[in-house]
Amino acid sequence: MAGSATDRRVDLLFDVRHIRQSGIGTYIGTLLPHLEDVFADRGMTLAVLVNEHATPSLRESSVVISEPEVAPMYSPAEQRSWKRALSAVRPRGFWVPHYPFPFASLAPANRKTLLFVTVHDTLHVMKQEVSGHNRARQAYARMMLNLDVRRSRKIFTPSLATAASLTKMASSAPVMVTPIPVDDEWFTPADPSLAPVRGQYILYVGNTKWHKNLPLLLTAYGQVAQEIPQKLVIAGSGEALRDGDDRVGALAARLGGRVQVMGRLDFAVLRALVAGADLLVMPSLHEGAGLPPIEAMASHTGVLASDIAALRETCGDGADYFDPYDASTLVPLLRRYGTDDGDRAALATRGWTHVMTRQASSSLRPGAEAVADELARA
Repeated sequence: MAGSATDRRVDLLFDVRHIRQSGIGTYIGTLLPHLEDVFADRGMTLAVLVNEHATPSLRESSVVISEPEVAPMYSPAEQRSWKRALSAVRPRGFWVPHYPFPFASLAPANRKTLLFVTVHDTLHVMKQEVSGHNRARQAYARMMLNLDVRRSRKIFTPSLATAASLTKMASSAPVMVTPIPVDDEWFTPADPSLAPVRGQYILYVGNTKWHKNLPLLLTAYGQVAQEIPQKLVIAGSGEALRDGDDRVGALAARLGGRVQVMGRLDFAVLRALVAGADLLVMPSLHEGAGLPPIEAMASHTGVLASDIAALRETCGDGADYFDPYDASTLVPLLRRYGTDDGDRAALATRGWTHVMTRQASSSLRPGAEAVADELARA
């Protein structure tokens, strides 16, 4: 690690404060090595904005400590963190890996700093029955995204579906699609002794936010629970199902011991849980791309996914699909794959074939190269 970013001129400041979060943390952790490689190859300098107690492993990149350290997404504290970092470093470029716009970039002293943004999805501007967000939060997101479009040199998205949503909002959006690959660790054998669940089970991995549509999965599972041997496991959402869709807890309670809920898991444990599942179900109403299904495919676990554009794009012909607004379309799939071992094995094989093909064409390195190119031209 090269030390403080104020020791030398910085070509790019990359915000990695959320590297320990699911979703965006996977994105940041996957992208960061590519950024380090590309910038080292081109003799350019990279600095990362970090929380003091969550600094990732780095090679030559400099570090900028976030002030304040506790600066959640979408908060005024986050804006203060960005303002102080830009003032201290004066980078030629600044990459924010989520959609809130850094107002400090509008200051006269920062006007020459090139802004790069990653927009993972456009959920926050969608109607409340999909997003769970009220009109005030939708208006906030729309304002931020419009500023991103107007001020960013490049906007990165993980899927064509998200890119299409952005260009529908603003045809001039400077969008580049960089699909997220599955981490190589998912392709290594899992240790079955680490799995926290015994017996056969169907798995959901993720949070319980409104757009994840867990009530549909619970409703469909409730209709077949007595016909199939698998229990339903909900992982990564917290024991009390807090901070999510308030319908989920009551629906899960009605199914008693047939549903098992667990919180966030260590990676090795999660790997074993996914690899040991008979099926993974992704019932979302909206996604930016959707990593859990392809991580399951890499683990030789069959996938059932909601029939939405992003999941069709990510999962291709490696999954079977159902209508996320109609539980009756999921019921026969749960019944079929819950009781037919041969069909379930064929689904897993189809998923493995798909994810191996997808892996060969998915990389975040082109995004790192595009940023370096923009800075070289500036």
